[in-house]
Amino acid sequence: MDLLVFGHSGTPLLVFPSSLGRFYEWEDFGMISSLAPQLESGSNQLICVDSIDAESLYNKHVDPYTRMSRHNQYQAYVLNEVVPFVRHRAGTDFIMV
Repeated sequence: MDLLVFGHSGTPLLVFPSSLGRFYEWEDFGMISSLAPQLESGSNQLICVDSIDAESLYNKHVDPYTRMSRHNQYQAYVLNEVVPFVRHRAGTDFIMV
């Protein structure tokens, strides 16, 4: 699954797209340029995670059980892969979400 990382050091900020959005949404909507001073100075890192809304909660072509199963897989991915990646990269257990 795709994600974007901005910044080289500092407090990690784990961010998610809006409903049915994608991992590049924060950049497309100008949030990266708004946070540029913090990212460039090493105060913060921004990790933009992708979404699977269209495959899970907003997928009206499958039953609710299947939607939630897919959402639970996504949650496990974030907790078991993304969070450890962010902790390793930042060198801290502290992550802002």
